[in-house]
Amino acid sequence: MMGKRKTETYSVKDFMAGKHKTETFPQDKYMSFAFGVDISAKTFLPTGTSPADPLILLVGGMGAFFIAISILEKALIRNGNVMIAEMIASTINFLSPVAIGFYTIYKLCTTF
Repeated sequence: MMGKRKTETYSVKDFMAGKHKTETFPQDKYMSFAFGVDISAKTFLPTGTSPADPLILLVGGMGAFFIAISILEKALIRNGNVMIAEMIASTINFLSPVAIGFYTIYKLCTTF
């Protein structure tokens, strides 16, 4: 335990009036799970110093793309355009492994 907390006492009248609930405690700007580690939006954005930054952006971009395509397909199905939704789904199901294969071959050729 870092510091000893002082026990606070309230009268019954103050307690019943709810005055003990009005105190606010100062809150930290960032949540800290360990000493020296702050969680903020800047933590999750690539800074350009790590070799994994392009991969992080690629995975995040592909995730956002697939979420958008899924929402588009659901909207098309709800509006009765089932054929268009099936065409989009079949195209994505074909192109996704092909794109992953091309990217893997590209990374293998440029790395070694």
